[in-house]
Amino acid sequence: MWKRVFKFFIFLYAPILVLSLLFFYLQKNNQIEQLTQIQERAAIQKKNLVVDLFSGIIHDINYWSNLNYPKNFDPNETHSRMMGPYMDLIEGTRDYDQFRYLDMEGKEFFRVEQLGRETIISDTLQDKSQREYVKAGLNLRPGDVYLSQIDLNKEFGVIEKPYKPVIRAVAPIFDIDGKKFGVVVINFKMNRILDQLKSSLINDNFYLLDSDSNIIATNTLEENLPSARIVLEGLDSLSIAKLPRKQFKIAQDTSFLHNKSLWTISHLDLNRQHSMVSPYSYDLLNIKTPTQWIIAMQIPEKDMFENLFPIYTGLLVFNFFAIINLFVIIYLVQRRRLQRAEFYKELETKNKRLAFKRNKLQEQNILISDINRRLEVRNNQLSEFNYVVSHNLKAPVTSMSVIVNMLKNEKEPGERTNLLLKLEKVSKSILDLTDDISEYISILDNKKIAVKNVDVNLVIEKVKHEFTETLLDNSNFNVIVKTDDWNQVSFSKFYLQSIIQNLMSNAIKYKRKDTNSFIHFETAYEDNKKVMYIRDNGLGIDLEKHGENLFGLYKRFHRNVSGKGMGLFLVKSQLEALDALISVKSEENIGTTFKITF
Repeated sequence: MWKRVFKFFIFLYAPILVLSLLFFYLQKNNQIEQLTQIQERAAIQKKNLVVDLFSGIIHDINYWSNLNYPKNFDPNETHSRMMGPYMDLIEGTRDYDQFRYLDMEGKEFFRVEQLGRETIISDTLQDKSQREYVKAGLNLRPGDVYLSQIDLNKEFGVIEKPYKPVIRAVAPIFDIDGKKFGVVVINFKMNRILDQLKSSLINDNFYLLDSDSNIIATNTLEENLPSARIVLEGLDSLSIAKLPRKQFKIAQDTSFLHNKSLWTISHLDLNRQHSMVSPYSYDLLNIKTPTQWIIAMQIPEKDMFENLFPIYTGLLVFNFFAIINLFVIIYLVQRRRLQRAEFYKELETKNKRLAFKRNKLQEQNILISDINRRLEVRNNQLSEFNYVVSHNLKAPVTSMSVIVNMLKNEKEPGERTNLLLKLEKVSKSILDLTDDISEYISILDNKKIAVKNVDVNLVIEKVKHEFTETLLDNSNFNVIVKTDDWNQVSFSKFYLQSIIQNLMSNAIKYKRKDTNSFIHFETAYEDNKKVMYIRDNGLGIDLEKHGENLFGLYKRFHRNVSGKGMGLFLVKSQLEALDALISVKSEENIGTTFKITF
């Protein structure tokens, strides 16, 4: 008994465990997705803050680039006359570290440096022609602004201490004649800006990196040391190794899990984004940088575990109670199983018998359904045969009756001879029809439609002899045949004769009284398929009103003309039986055109 209990327990607990793990997985993914959304919003806020801060730098350098500089500008000589107010502006700008003018050879001809909050001093002029930002700046065009990497400031090739992270903004300067005579360079102190970026409202890590994955700023360090060329004092080398640097190379913004930490990567494109966030409008500015900046947000493994801890706890509690309850239930069930084993065995035997009888009954039902279906098909075929025979015999029999009456009343021998010839044609049509009926009966017996090459002209000529209106010479109804493109088609002769007979009958039945009526048969090729057009100038049909029911069974559209409403239904059925198509265009009191595609 205990062996069965454990076996059933494992059997039943396995799907519960799978479902609980699946539910845990979904809850975990949902929680990670929510954390991702929060972190992505935080990354967007950081990006907007960076863009806004950089927009201020762009605004300042663009302002100095667009001053009206005189010819042979010398800021030292024009200090009191022109540069005086601007020097006051430099003194009041707390993020300026150095302000410099360089000539076209990369040599400084004006340099001031800010000491403290509101004190600036002139400094020794230097040759900066070999610095990368100067080389890039001298190649700038009107409307260009260059932003260097964020780096630790160097003087005479030596890194300043205490460390001073700066970014250099460069823009070309032009005199009033539009001649470029140098560049303006502003060193912006980045500590305040980077400290703003390091602040966080949620418990996550922030990294600002360049496109080479060098860390510029992070809230995991108190000091900002944006340089890959020096030893980053105080930065744990193990933390650097854990950064997902390969993911930083992906050009698009993304979020992903790496070493059980959740990362969100957001790239800065100042040319596109600064105008979206900044209050300044510089649509024509072209911002050039030697690098692209990346914002990386990280929820560390420890914080991820704290966020997911309730889900882990729920999984363990659920499975604990599931194990206890399932074990107790299986034990009680197995105790009763021994007493009911024979009952279930007998019940199983009866169920097998019932299943066997049910299968037999289903087989009989399928057999009866098949017989009913075949009977229905045969009834439909017989109904169609009955209508075709009655419909196709009606016209020649009527024509024969008309000619016989005319013979009774005709005294002229020549005319009587002519009528006898026409009676002979009608008689031959009836004989041909009996042959076709025999062929159709064989089709019903063989359950397969006989298809062969049929001469369209012969079929039309034969059908003409069935109607008085097309047989007599004094009729005002003409049959026009134009089969220049083709005159033979692979089809059922019986079906084709029935189709032409129905369409000609309708053209005669629904002709207009005030005009010479006709039916026009014309063959053509369209899209490498044989097409036949059958046109008449009869009463026509309102397709907007009756278009959906045109080929319906027992549908009639002219109440003042007798008919059963089966002709067009039968035409469409016979065409579709051999994969042919029919379409119609019609206007009332103008006529109708049928298009048959074989």
